[in-house]
Amino acid sequence: MDKFAPLFVDVDLPDAVILRDAPAPAVPDVPPMQHPNDADAMWYRGHADAMRLDPGGAIAMWVPENGLGTAARPAEPNDGHARLTPSGGVGYIREVNGGFVVDAALVEAERFCCAVRLTSPEGQARTIITLNPSGGDNYLFLSEKDGMLEWRDDAGSVEVAAPAPGPEFWVLVGYDHGRISLSAAKPGAKFPAPHISPDASAPLATALSGPNDLFIGCRSHRKGILKTLGSSVIHDVLFWLDTAGTGPADLEKITQACRFAEAQGDAS
Repeated sequence: MDKFAPLFVDVDLPDAVILRDAPAPAVPDVPPMQHPNDADAMWYRGHADAMRLDPGGAIAMWVPENGLGTAARPAEPNDGHARLTPSGGVGYIREVNGGFVVDAALVEAERFCCAVRLTSPEGQARTIITLNPSGGDNYLFLSEKDGMLEWRDDAGSVEVAAPAPGPEFWVLVGYDHGRISLSAAKPGAKFPAPHISPDASAPLATALSGPNDLFIGCRSHRKGILKTLGSSVIHDVLFWLDTAGTGPADLEKITQACRFAEAQGDAS
C-alpha cells in the first residue's frame, strides 16, 4: 500500500472544513473544602444520622460527627420540643424552648470560635448559641433580632453586631481573652473581616475561667424569658477550641470546613 501523501491546494478553505485541535473542556471551579473534623472542629450536623429520637419523634440526643466531642442533650425546658424538619436541620419555634446543651464544652476558656449555619426567613432567630459558665452570673450569647446579629455578654460589658445576610447564612463568632468577634456570610461566600470589640472585658474573662456549657437555641437551663426564643432552622454547628477564628489562616480553614458542611447537605 502506498504511503499517504499530503495534498497541497493553493486555495483558501472555509473554516468549516478545516480540522483543528478541540479546546479542552472547561473544568468548573471547585472551592477548596475540608471535613470539619480534619479542620479541628467539633461538628454538630443537623441530619437524621446524628439524632437519637424518643418514642414520640423528638430529638433526645444530638451526636457530633464521628463521635468527636460530647453529645448535646436537651436543655431542661426542652421537653420533647426539638425535631428535625422534613428537609433536614433542627427546627425552632418562636417562644418554645427546643434548645440543647453540650455539658462542659469548654473549660478555662481563653479563646474559641463557633460557626453556625441557619435559615431565618423572618430575621428573628433570637438566641442562636450561648456559652454559659457553670454556676456563673454572666454568659456570652449570639442572637438575631430584626435581622441584626449581636454577640455580647449578658452583663453588657462587651458586644459586637452586624446585619444578618439571611435568609440562609453562616455566622462566625469568636472569643480571645475577653475580646470578642463576629462575621457573617451567605453559603458559598467567604467570611468578611470580622467585627472585633476594641476592648477586652475583664469581667467576662473572669466569668468564663471555669467550666462552660454550650447551649444551642437557648441560653440556659432556666425557662427564662420566652421572647429570647426565636424561629429558625439550625443546620450546622462547628465549634473550635483554642482559636478565635480571626486571622487569615484560621478564616481559610474555617471557610473550607463550611464549604464541606454545605456540600454534605442536611438530609443525606
